[in-house]
Amino acid sequence: MTQFKHLFSKLVIGNTELKNRILSTAHQTNHVKDGIPTSDMIAYHETRAKGGVGLIVLEAAAVHVSGNLTSHTIAGYDPNIVDAYKGLSNRLHKYGTKVFSQLFHGGREVVSSDYRNAAWAPSAVPSLRFGIMPKPMSLEDIEEVIEGYAESAKLAKEGGLDGVEICCSHGYLPAQFWSSLTNLRTDQYGGSFENRMRFIVDIVDRVWQKVGEDFTVGIRMSADELTMDGTTLKDAVQIVEYLVDKVRLDFVDVTGGNSSTYEGSTHIVPPSPMKHAYLSAHGFKIRMAGAVPVFIGSRIVDPVEAEQIVSTGKADVVGMTRALIVDPDMPNKALQGEAHAIDACIGCLQACIGHYHKGLPIGCVQNPKTGKEAWVFEELEKPREKKQVVIIGAGPGGLEAAITADALGHEVTLIEKHNSIGGLLQTMRKTPMRHELAESMIDNYSRKLSRSNVQLKLGEVVDTETIAQMNPDAIICATGSRPYVPVIDGIDDARVILIDDLFKQNAKVGKRVIVFDFGGDWPGMEAALHLAEKGHEVMLITSRLHIGESVHQYLRNEYLKKLYDLNVKLLPHYDLGSICDNQVEIRNLFNQQKVQLENWDSIVLAVGRVPHDDLYENIKNLVPIVKQIGDCLGPRTIEEATHEGMLTAMNL
Repeated sequence: MTQFKHLFSKLVIGNTELKNRILSTAHQTNHVKDGIPTSDMIAYHETRAKGGVGLIVLEAAAVHVSGNLTSHTIAGYDPNIVDAYKGLSNRLHKYGTKVFSQLFHGGREVVSSDYRNAAWAPSAVPSLRFGIMPKPMSLEDIEEVIEGYAESAKLAKEGGLDGVEICCSHGYLPAQFWSSLTNLRTDQYGGSFENRMRFIVDIVDRVWQKVGEDFTVGIRMSADELTMDGTTLKDAVQIVEYLVDKVRLDFVDVTGGNSSTYEGSTHIVPPSPMKHAYLSAHGFKIRMAGAVPVFIGSRIVDPVEAEQIVSTGKADVVGMTRALIVDPDMPNKALQGEAHAIDACIGCLQACIGHYHKGLPIGCVQNPKTGKEAWVFEELEKPREKKQVVIIGAGPGGLEAAITADALGHEVTLIEKHNSIGGLLQTMRKTPMRHELAESMIDNYSRKLSRSNVQLKLGEVVDTETIAQMNPDAIICATGSRPYVPVIDGIDDARVILIDDLFKQNAKVGKRVIVFDFGGDWPGMEAALHLAEKGHEVMLITSRLHIGESVHQYLRNEYLKKLYDLNVKLLPHYDLGSICDNQVEIRNLFNQQKVQLENWDSIVLAVGRVPHDDLYENIKNLVPIVKQIGDCLGPRTIEEATHEGMLTAMNL
């Protein structure tokens, strides 16, 4: 504990004593049905409470039917929520973890996977990101919503929760009222600064009237919306100074960004490779302005970072949500001096916030057990007959299969033809924006292997004779994939470079480069950035509806920002037709128009991948159990690889 003495010190927030300073901030799990948390949500949060987190702020609970972000939003205003809160609080409190509800209304910001309610806002100013024009709220609407906040807080207290956090961050409804750009009203809720602050002041006052003094109430706010025309740190300081003078606030949870713009929305869940803990200085200024405890988050994924923030007074509590998503036991490991055993968040966004935006339950690429806690741990604990298992290929799928099979008691041999683990991660680690993801994942698995009984064989090629000699009970083929080469005229031109070869040393690339992208994923964008940073003139052509279509929107925002900064020419809706002498023919996917491109020196192809399944076909009948996983089964993403690695090992 000596290393993290500040992080694991107790703290009183309002009427709540925290056992440590580690916070799981509000984040959507999609484990909600008809507005009520499910047993899956309880299991998800209980796993993190058991792992040692001090405070969990549950995901956004709508305070009014007009405030539902999606059909999977907690109905904080529904009296039926009380029993669900009791189920959550009883399970989490037994580990000493405190639980808050986040009281939420998005205003004009509505994310919906099905029927979309009319958006309510102070004025008819649209959201640029979602293209939503809201209905200006009447005074009766305002009163109804204020009462909704208060009643939702009362229900949270009746459900045994320890406090509530009123969400004013990311340009949601309270922030829409206090911004002069979104609040154009001329009544008592608009105009002057004091009038624009009236909505949140009335909310906090009404909440305290409903819950009494023996509770904890604070707000979450963006200290800087980090976007065009957004509120700034100077604005945030003024808001906090005003609020603490007018109402009782027990804490301020500081974040950044604004949901209504692409640029601002990135900071809701900042991806790799954005800087770690980049808002900590903002937290300190808000702490000084309000003289109340401050929570801070945004890419704080390491307890060493968290300890430094708390010890230097930048914040009182540290949001480490994604660190807890990937490793629920992170707090206990840090407390017990086992920081080396902590799995790091890789910052990919694919299965955490990415699943939310797809309407799927929360998951994690690095930890495929996340979101499945209600059944996966019970399944892992079932007795199994010990088997000799050979896993071929040490990419993400093979690595996860090996670690899982070893944990289940099997005798595991992991064979990789290259001299290092990681598979395609070894290419990713050389790219401009995926390097942190790749290096973190390789490091996570390297440390897992060092603590396991897995026999790792590097630099060995497997054939049928090798398998026959080993005589295993089961084989898992995780041999990955290779770049797809389209069958078109001119494809054998010496100036054509495959994506895997581009990032190898001494790849010869001309001055003017065309990059062809098929899947809208990272390879094409990384190739374009890599080349543009080296001074090449680059055109990125994709057959998707838009650049980066398959990448999570917050990460795509960062890619596009850099591509524009580097003057990369972007062209969607075209594929590669043929190559003839100095002309490249591209074809429009809508009207079939053909366009001839001249004055180019090199072509980089990132047009898909093909399974490496030759070995599987040769050995599939050699032993009783032979399985394919990941790209060897069908090229997809890292998430499918690790998910299949875990499930296949579990089902041996």
